Order: sequence, then structure tokens, then C-alpha cells
Amino acid sequence: MTKKLLSFLCIGLAILLLDIWFDSSNQDKTIILYDDEINSLIETWTAQVGRPPNNQDFQGIINQLVEEEILYREALKLNLDKDDIIIKRRLAQKIGFLKQEEQSRPPTESDLEEYFQSKEADYYLDRRISFSHLYFSKEKNGSERAVNAFKVMRDQNNLPDSDPFLVGKNFINKTSKEIDRDFGVGFSENFIYREVGVWVGPFDSIYGTHLIKISQITEAKSPDFEEVKRAVLIDYLLDKKQESMKNYIEDLKKDYEIQINPKFNYQD
Repeated sequence: MTKKLLSFLCIGLAILLLDIWFDSSNQDKTIILYDDEINSLIETWTAQVGRPPNNQDFQGIINQLVEEEILYREALKLNLDKDDIIIKRRLAQKIGFLKQEEQSRPPTESDLEEYFQSKEADYYLDRRISFSHLYFSKEKNGSERAVNAFKVMRDQNNLPDSDPFLVGKNFINKTSKEIDRDFGVGFSENFIYREVGVWVGPFDSIYGTHLIKISQITEAKSPDFEEVKRAVLIDYLLDKKQESMKNYIEDLKKDYEIQINPKFNYQD
């Protein structure tokens, strides 16, 4: 009886292995290239190269697409997608993008106003200054040249020659932080209580010496909702997407059991 049962098990196992073998041998070898995918590749090629692909280029594009698909399928057969951290992250990103792009109810005016009021401090507009400057490099006796240039402007009302400055001569609506970023920490203090439309200086920066003329000052203020409505809308939609993704992940977590070494002190 035992021998018969063992024989039946061996025959069954053989049939199962043959079925698996035939199934893998007869897997669909058809590769379908869809118009949308091809057109997208052609558009990408045209944008990068600056012209539409000729016939030879087109054959190369299609051949690369076919080879990529073949290698992808062969890699899947070998389970090369398993436990690959790069593939994991890419797939996680893709499902994240899909969830974030899901359509939700458009915000009403009331929604945006309420959001603005709850985050009004984030939309505070710092003092902004528009100005021009003349730069004198410290490597070319900049301090002395700046003093002489200021005298020329004061006595002769002429604009003297100066050195080129890496980020330009004219600056529009710059905050103190942005000015310090371009000229060095503390340089923005030279703009405090200065008269508009008058050349003043010289002032030293980390690069050399400067003469500056302020053309416009926009004082700091808390804006009205209408002034920043577009920015509020963008921030609102971004926050909602992030909130939706967070809730989605938290719901999924409930179906999973996390097993980890206690020494890492992980708290779900």
C-alpha cells in the first residue's frame, strides 16, 4: 500500500514539474509597442536633440525599447526584482504619485481663506529692496577706488567705471537674507535708513567695496488674502496631497505586522 501511495505521489510530482516546465516554455513572447509610448519617446528625442528623429534614429529608438522590454522580462524570470532596494523605492514612489494625483474636491473660497488664516504667519512679506551697486574688487585696490569713484559722482555727477560682479549690478525686491547671501552676512545692514535714489557708500563686502543706490523699498507687512491667493491655493493642494498620502499609508499599516529587533526601539 505504501509503495502504491509513493508511486502516485511521484507520478503527481512529475506531472506538476512537467506542467510548470511547459508553462514557462510557452509563456507569451509577444511584445506590443503602443502608439502612446512610441510618441512619447519621439517627443523626448526631439526635445533633447532639437530635431525629429530620422528613419535610422527611429529604428534605434524602437530597437532600444524592444531590447529593454526583453531584458526586463528575462530579469523577472530570474527574480532579480526581489529584495532590490532601488526597485522597492521606485515602486513606492510610483504608488505615492498615483495616490497624490487622485482627484479630490476642489477647495472653495472659504476653504482657502480658512487655510490662510491658520497659517497667516507663513505668508508674512519681509522688507524688500530694489537697488543698483558699483563693485570694486579688493584684489584691485577696491577700497581706494571706491572712495575716488564716490567723489567723482558727487562732484562731477558722472558714473565711474567699476568691476563686473558675479551676480549682476541690479537687484529687484531682495530681502535682507537674500542680500546677505549674495554679498556676505551683515551687508544688508548698510541698507537700513538709507534714502531712495541717492548713491551712498562705500561699503565693504566679502568680495570688495561697493557703492549702492536704492531705487525702491517695500516695507514688511502681513498681506491680505487676495494678494497671496495663488500661493495659498498651491500650498493648500500640496498639504492635502500629503495628508491624503499619510492617511492612506496609516490605513495600510493596520493590515501589516512589523517584526523588528527590539534593540532598535521602533514605535509604530
